[in-house]
Amino acid sequence: MSNGAVFPLRTPQIGFKSLQRIRAKLQQQMKAIVHRLRWLFRVKTNDLVFVTDAGNKGWILDAICHEIEAYYSGTCEHYYSTSLIPPAKAYFFSHYSLYPKALKSTPQIAKASTLIWYTHPKELDISTEELIAVLSQATKVICTCSRFEKLLHAQGLDPARSTVILGAADPELFQPHVRSQGAVGFCTAYYPRKDPDRILQIIQAMPHRSFILLGKNWEQYEQFEAMKQLKNFTYVEAAYADYPKYYAQMDVFVSASKLEGGPIPLIEAMMCNVFPVASDTGFSSDIIRQGNNGFIFDVEASIEEICTYIDRAFTMTTDVHETVKHLSWKNFSLNVQKLLQE
Repeated sequence: MSNGAVFPLRTPQIGFKSLQRIRAKLQQQMKAIVHRLRWLFRVKTNDLVFVTDAGNKGWILDAICHEIEAYYSGTCEHYYSTSLIPPAKAYFFSHYSLYPKALKSTPQIAKASTLIWYTHPKELDISTEELIAVLSQATKVICTCSRFEKLLHAQGLDPARSTVILGAADPELFQPHVRSQGAVGFCTAYYPRKDPDRILQIIQAMPHRSFILLGKNWEQYEQFEAMKQLKNFTYVEAAYADYPKYYAQMDVFVSASKLEGGPIPLIEAMMCNVFPVASDTGFSSDIIRQGNNGFIFDVEASIEEICTYIDRAFTMTTDVHETVKHLSWKNFSLNVQKLLQE
């Protein structure tokens, strides 16, 4: 300019959100580099890595992993993501839906011993054919019950790729008691597949029985307020360590679900010598002998039929505890470990 004025240089302004994105991208790139180096040099390789979805941390699938670890002598790592899987001698995927994503992110895991926990069928973002092709790359698919192992075989999985290991409970925690006109119990968190309407209808149909629902998140149930008003109903949210105290108040345990991989509370209740009345799903038919140590009803059974079974259950004298006491977490872990040695 002719007047000789000096103008400051303009510097680009980077917003806070832009800096956050840049930082996140750099962190991700660093993680990818460290991941490649770990695989290249096998840095901090553990004997067994448990892979669990971050959303399930602290829940039943995560708890199963920790139960396996409790009786495992090797080194372990719990990994809560399906990306950048760390190197290990073996893997345990706590849910089969995680394996396709992990294999895509880290194809090297296909060369390791890999165990996949198959709970129950659910809709995924891949086809059944694609899922079976991926599961066929695993060392072994562990099914929670025989019915779902048969389903996988029908869908095309080689029978040599699968086995069944039933769920378990802690026999030191869940001690048997003598049944004597106690309550009818349910133990479940609130999910639509648990058939909450059927649970409500059973309680309404049996005013001569007392009911305990041990669970959580039932305030999400649209008819929960009506359920709470029933005079023969008690709702309990408790720490897991206190569950035996409530099983001890039950004579009959009801599992009313339309779809189950287990349920684990069925074993817990039976260990406490609570007589089960369960829908024909999950592993109910694997552990219940009809009319002996429990009753099984069809998933479409009427409320009247279920209530009849409940009343009959109060007349049974079977020592239910004796029929499931072998289903301990120690035995579960040892059975899983045998697969790692094959």
